[in-house]
Amino acid sequence: MEMEYRDNSRRGKLIIVLGLILALLAGATSFYLLNQASQTSSQGPTKKASVVVAAKDIAARTPVLAGDVALREVVLDPVTQVGVLTKLDDVLGKVLAVPVLAGQPIYKTMVSSSSSAAGFDILGPTETVGPDSEYWRAVSITIPDDRAVAGLLQPGQTVDIIMTATINVPAPLASSGYYADTSTKVTYQDVVILARVASAYIIRCSLSVAEEISHMSASGNAQFSAVLRPDQDVRFVDVTNLGATTNRILQKYGLPWPVVYPQESGPIPHQPPLQTPTPPPSPAPATPTPVPSP
Repeated sequence: MEMEYRDNSRRGKLIIVLGLILALLAGATSFYLLNQASQTSSQGPTKKASVVVAAKDIAARTPVLAGDVALREVVLDPVTQVGVLTKLDDVLGKVLAVPVLAGQPIYKTMVSSSSSAAGFDILGPTETVGPDSEYWRAVSITIPDDRAVAGLLQPGQTVDIIMTATINVPAPLASSGYYADTSTKVTYQDVVILARVASAYIIRCSLSVAEEISHMSASGNAQFSAVLRPDQDVRFVDVTNLGATTNRILQKYGLPWPVVYPQESGPIPHQPPLQTPTPPPSPAPATPTPVPSP
């Protein structure tokens, strides 16, 4: 019986050659793909733009001053350009929610603002917070339409606030001529309306005034009215001699004083009989207009 002869060395060489060819193809393919990715990355839509950057380190929760920021040309790509600020006015006077290092671009998300959700600014466009500035706050005050210029008041207008408070006279003073009543006076002048929700008005005032309004509103002993000012009138009125009570109005305008009727003692005065109303006289008959003769 004959044995079949096989050349194993030749077959091994073919396998090695085929492996080398496959390795070369894989390497070429990888090189091609990496080269294409590199070219695509280098040809991305990058650009230079003038943006707001920190001129020095800025701490969080501090107002941004003029020397804290500057405009500089930086390279931006589609990712880094989203939300970046391009005007100094967008950040001056504002407060940053996070600390920013020198040279770092400033984005909208870094700016902390109490007006983003409310829809209004407490400070004016040219106002900033400084060591000696007023402690401005926004506070709500409820004024029904019949005491708020028929409900026609709008944000941006300036008004004077009038308070009417209930005065409870202590018992020892009741015998001295005082009695419990309401008292009315102009209390807050040239107040700016920031926003309005139905009969609730959001006004700008100092922190001390906000405290007073909050107390009187919570006590339930006060009601408020708003009177509209002309846009041009920014005068402060001296209200030292102002203030209205029922007895002052009676005295000022000479209204008759009400008295008890009938008197507590003595006979009841005789009442005159009721008079029967008489009908009005009939109108005189109209005189006919003479017709002119032809």
